[in-house]
Amino acid sequence: MADLTIRNGIVVTPSGLIRGGLSATDGVIVKIGADHELPEASRNVDAGGKYLLPGIIDPHVHLGIGVGGGPEKLQRDFATESADAAAGGVTTMITTTLFGAESRGEVAELAIKLGDEHSLVDYRLTAVVTTREHLRESADLVKLGIRSFKFFLGYKGAQAESFGMNANGISWDFFYEACEALGAAGARAFPTIHAEDPYVRDFLTERMRGSGANRQLQRWLETSPNILEPMQIYPAALVAHEVGTPVYVVHTSAWQSVDLIRDLKERGWPVFGETLAAFLYWTAPEADAKDRGAVAKIQPPIRLDRDRDALWKGVLDGTITSLGTDCQMYPHATRTDVDFWDAQVGLGPGMGTLLPAVYTAGVLSGRCTIEELSRVLSENTARRFDLYPQKGQLAPGSDADVIIFDPTERREVAASSLQSAAGYSLYDGETLTGWPEKTFVRGNLVFDNGAIVSTSPTGRHVPQS
Repeated sequence: MADLTIRNGIVVTPSGLIRGGLSATDGVIVKIGADHELPEASRNVDAGGKYLLPGIIDPHVHLGIGVGGGPEKLQRDFATESADAAAGGVTTMITTTLFGAESRGEVAELAIKLGDEHSLVDYRLTAVVTTREHLRESADLVKLGIRSFKFFLGYKGAQAESFGMNANGISWDFFYEACEALGAAGARAFPTIHAEDPYVRDFLTERMRGSGANRQLQRWLETSPNILEPMQIYPAALVAHEVGTPVYVVHTSAWQSVDLIRDLKERGWPVFGETLAAFLYWTAPEADAKDRGAVAKIQPPIRLDRDRDALWKGVLDGTITSLGTDCQMYPHATRTDVDFWDAQVGLGPGMGTLLPAVYTAGVLSGRCTIEELSRVLSENTARRFDLYPQKGQLAPGSDADVIIFDPTERREVAASSLQSAAGYSLYDGETLTGWPEKTFVRGNLVFDNGAIVSTSPTGRHVPQS
């Protein structure tokens, strides 16, 4: 007798599709196979012929920042945005939450306490490194389960200072020392970088400020030309390769960046590209045509067809190994009640629409298969962040993080129907196909047919595989 058995589905596994289902006991998968091979369980679920996908791992989430940022905001975000995650099939979120100049250890312990008390899905933390004192804490942070350490190479001036950084930003000697410290910390710790040269970007932003009218996002795109990403990716990769650590490029957006990362990987360098659902779904002209305005204003920007096509190609050939949202819980007023050029940068909530957005833009458009999409949403990220094989796959011995996914459900997105507390969505009014029907976190049913059904927080900090 198992705790949970799901039958009559199509199981997406690392080795292919299996018609049947799976069983789990104590939150761990014990059997995958044809329906008749599965044991009876305390809870038996009929998948109705739908896909069983491994739970999504979103590697790029920002909880607790924005207006009122701090412990209380982090607590609220864990509660509300983990609900949005569960509704979207995200069963593990990796949140870049540790900001400021204070001790990273103290902030991490508080974040884990709040997450364990309020999150509906599992999570892990990314630490933002802003001082050399933080580097000296890296070994202790690795022992807490942290693997990823964020470096905002694309920030300087007031933007950098707001994150506790030096106004001059991250220097290359600092990054070199950081790679050494992370290599010494072991356990596959690695730097993640926001690559986007801030000097040229800020110069162009001031030149173009106030222009655009009905082409705001296309003008915003011109403030950050494609070359600004590889201008920082290449030297960061040189340093990391010299020292002997991997480097992970967050929210890759430009076709030149995809080509560069591919070339470096072909040399055997451990360089990993991540992109965002928004970059795979939208182009700047499309977003302008839908009047997305500041809701779609992000650094680096949403770009053009050639960039989107290159990113999808990178997903297929393994250049782009992870896919996330870069979601932040900023109030709607910070995006709409101010001039576009002064509006807060960021995409807002995104976990609740992640899967339908990329399924619509990817599988339905013929750009990828369901297996390829599942790999970049789950398995690859689990491997990179030291969560595999506990997370990222449906296989015996792995956590029973399972989505029952309906590939035929079409729905017009309305922020009021999402679980996020933000009250708006980048996809408002878009008709997306392919939505989660049920989401299980370690065998616990958290989301079911449009509603959160868990009566208590089921998420926990996942330290390591």
